[in-house]
Amino acid sequence: MKHNDYMMELYRGELWECQLLESILKNEGIDCFLVNAARCDYGLLVTSVQQVQLLIPEELQKQGVEVLEVFKENMKR
Repeated sequence: MKHNDYMMELYRGELWECQLLESILKNEGIDCFLVNAARCDYGLLVTSVQQVQLLIPEELQKQGVEVLEVFKENMKR
């Protein structure tokens, strides 16, 4: 990612969903990262009322949405 990339929210949900989707996106070569997660020495901590956001560069929106659609379809099964 370049420093001047505009980031957009692709997905918002529970930590485990966002981590799974993050792995899938990265395997597809799509840069992304999670926000709204508190980190500590033992790993991620997320309060029950807080949802995690998955952000991607705006120019990768089309590819990200395609991956997200497949992800959502698979989650219904």
